[in-house]
Amino acid sequence: MSFSGGIRLTDLNDYITPGQECIKPVKVKKAEQADGSSIKVGQEGDYYEVSKDGEETKLEKASITLNDCLACSGCVTSAETVLITMQSHHELLSVLEENRQLHEGGNGDMAKYVVVTVAPQVRASLSLKYQLSPLSVAKRMTAVLKGMGVNQVVDSAFSRDLTFAESAREFVERFRRCEGKLQSEQDGALPMLASWCPGWVCYAEKTHAGVLPWMSTTKSPQQAMGSVIKDYLSKKLGLAPDKIYHVAVMMCYDKKLEASRNDFYNDIYRTRDVDCVVTTGEFDRMLTETSTSLSTAPEAALDSLFKVQETDQDHLYSSAGTSAGGGLEYILSYSARELFDVDITPGEIAKAGVGETQHPLLQVKAVRNQADHREITLLDPATRKPLLVFAAVYGFRHLQNLVRKLKSGRSVYQYVEVAACPSACSNGGGQIQPDDPSPAAKKQWVAETERIYRTASDEHQPPEKNGVLGKLIYDWFGSEGLDSAAARQILHTEFHGVAAEVNPLGVSW
Repeated sequence: MSFSGGIRLTDLNDYITPGQECIKPVKVKKAEQADGSSIKVGQEGDYYEVSKDGEETKLEKASITLNDCLACSGCVTSAETVLITMQSHHELLSVLEENRQLHEGGNGDMAKYVVVTVAPQVRASLSLKYQLSPLSVAKRMTAVLKGMGVNQVVDSAFSRDLTFAESAREFVERFRRCEGKLQSEQDGALPMLASWCPGWVCYAEKTHAGVLPWMSTTKSPQQAMGSVIKDYLSKKLGLAPDKIYHVAVMMCYDKKLEASRNDFYNDIYRTRDVDCVVTTGEFDRMLTETSTSLSTAPEAALDSLFKVQETDQDHLYSSAGTSAGGGLEYILSYSARELFDVDITPGEIAKAGVGETQHPLLQVKAVRNQADHREITLLDPATRKPLLVFAAVYGFRHLQNLVRKLKSGRSVYQYVEVAACPSACSNGGGQIQPDDPSPAAKKQWVAETERIYRTASDEHQPPEKNGVLGKLIYDWFGSEGLDSAAARQILHTEFHGVAAEVNPLGVSW
């Protein structure tokens, strides 16, 4: 069993004290009649069943995988990373080494086609550590990974545009169906809660299944890229999905949980949309272990699935908004235009949302003066009355307050952008940490990572301006594009409430 050397609990203030021990219920099959067998412990700690006639049978060790973490209701943290199997940079290196040996042995056709997806929040964290621009980090990561044997390096900001486009359509559809009314208990109701943060999804499924009908069913950028790679790209390359090994470099340990969900597993080809998730810290550790320096690495040309100009790779586009992704800003902009014919850009919303500027059609309020809980209200240009009320809620402390308001019917929001980590994804548990462990240094480090993320580009590109994405959508789904049944099936997922099975022996009195 291979474990990541980077597994740790960070000092984020989002720990929910468990009400019982974290356990994996095991169904034990009892023999109808005792056969007189006994249990023996070997010299190396292995267990053996010894039958009455002396025959020894080695017993299989119990193991807990990421799937079990999603099925248990014992604890929730920002980094549920205990006993992680097949989710570390060692697995990536193992696959690349196996590919190398196959090629050297003349069996290159048996090698996996390796694709690595990199999140923009990861580039921001590496940019801060190595004092490089995010664009330079992207090109150097591409050079390093391809030098190791990776076939293609892509950008999750590209698939995030796909998620934005579908999420905005989903919100408008819900709003029209519900006539803007809140608190409907049916699936696909308002408010619509963002579901791109797996820590939040895990928490909701385990402890507050009642909020699941409000969750957006559009896949997260990580899993949307998983569908692009394992469905669209595999067909383009003429490869079966299981012949592609897809790795995502992400800012959060919980992304490992998301990739391990059964919803993203292909039963026919026995493969996952995302085979392995490596955090920013683990990627940096991999560089050290392989004696590779990002500072001195060359810059390589970026692959096509990057948010860059088709004819100019020296301009890396970003999306307006915080490191939570910018979904709130884009969905509010799209909805204002589609529902009320109000033209306001995601960039204008982003600047007003963090207090950089003011906008006559926006009211921004920091709830209890907390930057991690902000309300953004779109006003009617004629009457100045609220048209849409959105919110950004980051950190479990604020999430609990949100859930209480939802359950009591006191929430006034039509859309909520949710992130489990305080300060959103720049503060992800998998990000690179400062050398100084003090809270002040950590706070400053996160703020600087956020600044780098938000200023990675001085020009924002909305999904409808992403020409490569537009071509991909119609090539993938046909003339109907996102209106097709195939798009609806491929780009959406489901959520599953988990019933808590309290173990009386595990309760702390």
